[in-house]
Amino acid sequence: MEAALACLQRTPLFEGISGSDIEKLLKCLGSYTRRYGKGGILWQAGDSVAQTGIVLRGAVDARQDRPDGSFRIVARHTAGRLMGDVLMAAGQTSPVTLTAREETEVLYLPLERIMSGCGQECRCHVQLRLNLLREMASKFWQQRRQIACLTESSLRRRIVRFLLDEAGDGISFTLSYSREELAAFLGVNRSALSRELGRLRQDGYLTFCRGSFTLLQPRQLQELLL
Repeated sequence: MEAALACLQRTPLFEGISGSDIEKLLKCLGSYTRRYGKGGILWQAGDSVAQTGIVLRGAVDARQDRPDGSFRIVARHTAGRLMGDVLMAAGQTSPVTLTAREETEVLYLPLERIMSGCGQECRCHVQLRLNLLREMASKFWQQRRQIACLTESSLRRRIVRFLLDEAGDGISFTLSYSREELAAFLGVNRSALSRELGRLRQDGYLTFCRGSFTLLQPRQLQELLL
């Protein structure tokens, strides 16, 4: 339980909530955990989602199946990541299948219990609902950002737009994405992403080492999007 609690305290859903209050909330909400072996299915595309899940241990892939039988990994959820919150709030069926990438443990929280509360309007329960709203709003803007990247006419433009957004007003930053997750976000395969990043570095626009990037010519990168 200590390891799970430490994981939950790092998640945005429980931001500003003490460990003792988290334990109280888990009981109040009727939370439950499930363990999955590698390849285990959390839910399939087309399933209704009535609860949000938090990865406590392991990793979960969101998989989009294609008509030809192949599939694309559109997201990877590692320890501390929240899944299904937008779907459960919207009452929509899932457009993706979620599978365990390895031995995985997931904590589930039912939407009905999150919204109805315990009847006492505990401060921690109010904070939980506020955190959930913030998390869903954050995902909404992230999705808009992804659409802006995906509608660019070339891979180079997708990468440049993404990197400029990450840099903000600075020039150096570290990505929270792995290279594979970034490829999924941009809708390309990892090899193509690595090749284009290499070309941008060779052309003198940036340097990078693993997830750390420095934009050497941010103004010229902006001009590539004009």
